Order: sequence, then structure tokens, then C-alpha cells
Amino acid sequence: MCRGKNRCSELGIDPTKWDIYCPLRPPIWIDREISKFVQAVDQLIEGNRDNCVTILDTIRDNDFTEWYIEHGQMSGKHRKKQLDITDPEQIAMNLRDPQRSPKKFQDKVFIRDNYHCRYCGTKLISLKLMKKVISLLDTEKFKKGPTNRATHGIILATTPVADHVIPWNIGGRTNLDNLIASCYACNYGKDGYTCEQMGITDPYIRPPIRDEWDGLVSREAYVK
Repeated sequence: MCRGKNRCSELGIDPTKWDIYCPLRPPIWIDREISKFVQAVDQLIEGNRDNCVTILDTIRDNDFTEWYIEHGQMSGKHRKKQLDITDPEQIAMNLRDPQRSPKKFQDKVFIRDNYHCRYCGTKLISLKLMKKVISLLDTEKFKKGPTNRATHGIILATTPVADHVIPWNIGGRTNLDNLIASCYACNYGKDGYTCEQMGITDPYIRPPIRDEWDGLVSREAYVK
């Protein structure tokens, strides 16, 4: 467990060995578990609710949750400690972009970035699709709860966030030129600092991942 510790066992103590693209590289098994979720959704679409729940039961829910809580969202704090980063200087409120929330842009951001986290590359899942699945199943086994521990791990891992590359409170704009698709872990791991401060490269210098993944947007209409 790394929460409250001076070092993160996943991140390591040598900054020269840290990932340069994201605060902390997710475990390699995540992609396989996301594939299981896709299978579960397809069963739900075919009307096989019980099969859907059975497949969801095989997903490494607790492992997802523990990694996210203990490592993913804490990675920025550990980077800050080990790099001795000072808090970025915030600008006056009247100089900040009056539009803080990225909600009006997020769908365009997610589609542009092909539903992949622009930091770590994790596949992200449509908010609408996930909400439909949670509602249709209506089960304690698969829900978005009031806390991280009460939320199914696959939801924590794949929920997309429109992240300000340059933080809003230091002058970053809320527009398509400063927002990227991010997973929860990278969004929290970046922790309000600049990429340069975190020791990671600007995600805009790398093109979005282009593959057949669409965040399950193409399945949204069939989940009903």
C-alpha cells in the first residue's frame, strides 16, 4: 500500500526510470479486462443479462480499485515529493478562462482522441454507454457508488475525463487546444501540475491512437 507512504512501489525511486508519457503506467492486464467488459456488453445487447453479469463477475474488480486508489491517483503526489516540485503559481481569478468546466467540449475531445487516454493510452468507454449498462443491470455488483471503493473497478479505469493539459488555474484555456481525453488515473495523477513539472512529455506532440476502438459508442443505441 502506497497511500501515506514516502515512496510508491509501482512508481519506484529512480526518476530516470519513470514513464515519460504518463504519471504511472497502468498494469498490462487492464486491456484484457476491458475486453471482458465488451463481451459482457454484447451479451446484454443480445438479451442475455445473466451471462452479462457472469462475465462481469470475472473482471478483476478489486485489483482495478486497489491499483487506482493506492497507485494511480497517488502517482502525482509521489512524483511531486521525489522531484521536490513547488506548487505552480496560480493567476488571479479575473485572468482565468471564465469557462472552467470542459463539459461542453468533452464529447468532441473524446471522439477526436478516439476514446484513448492521451497520456497512458488506456481504452476509455462512452459515458452514455456505461450509464446505460449500470442502469439496466441495476445490481450492487456493478455500480458507480458514492466513493471509489464503492465503484466497480472497470468504471474507475475507463471513465473518460477532458483534462486541461495546462491547468486552468495557471492560465490554461478550456478549449479544444488545451483539452485531451484522459483516464481517471492520469487525470488525478497529474495533480494540477504542468507536464513539464511532472516529468512527462506534452501529449499534444503525440497523435491520438488510431485503431478500431470507439469507446463502444457504436453499441450505445443497442443497449436498451
